[in-house]
Amino acid sequence: MILTRVPDPLLLQAVRIAAHPEEEVVADAELVQEALQWAFPRLLVRSGAAVDERAPTSVPVIDLDTSVLARWEAERRAHELPVPRLEYVTGRLRILLERPSSEGTWVDLALAELSRAAGAPLPAPLRGFARRVLEFPSRYRTLHDVADCCDVSRGALKARFRRRGLPSPYTYLRWLRVLAVAKVLSDRDVTVARAAHQLGFTSAGNLCRLIDQLAETTTTELRTVHGWRRLVVRFAWVHLSPEALAAWATLTDLFERRAA
Repeated sequence: MILTRVPDPLLLQAVRIAAHPEEEVVADAELVQEALQWAFPRLLVRSGAAVDERAPTSVPVIDLDTSVLARWEAERRAHELPVPRLEYVTGRLRILLERPSSEGTWVDLALAELSRAAGAPLPAPLRGFARRVLEFPSRYRTLHDVADCCDVSRGALKARFRRRGLPSPYTYLRWLRVLAVAKVLSDRDVTVARAAHQLGFTSAGNLCRLIDQLAETTTTELRTVHGWRRLVVRFAWVHLSPEALAAWATLTDLFERRAA
């Protein structure tokens, strides 16, 4: 997930085009603030007055101040036949948005473990779905939240899955939220109540009941490496069969990015 605080519409459009197709770009000011406090963004891209704002030290920041943008514009105009500004800025941003480390984020590692447990690569639509939920679990709490992101009704979204023989997308949403719970609880200083608040559960009791229903385990075990591995394997065994992955691969328009 890339958070953006850029007032220039063309620059925002360039960020959306330059981002990885699986990656969500969040520009709404309230959602950006929520994500900085509770979620797991990969980057914050900002320009204008936002350059002077403080951000959590755990979130890498790309500052596109006036000097950077002026230099890019000068370089663009220096060409005998300058390319359109959007195209040029998008190209420069693609370089900056490349992942800074081969290790990746915890979400990258979680997706890799799910892939290993499933015995096959995860299709791009499933990776995009999972990445959104894992990176911003407090935003994706209900099927309605996912449907809004896909720009369809809940019924239409469920129908897409049903036609492919897949369980409701809500089933995958719940499993992914439990993975996010396991990540948060891996910090033993975090209480169950605090984890519930951070991840958007209505109460610690609801969080515990979801873990018991899906993973058939406890929050105590979920804090351990063994609990995490058991959760990943169980998820893959139940819902990431070869048939399910093949069906997911056909959901190519699930998260079509709108650049404008």
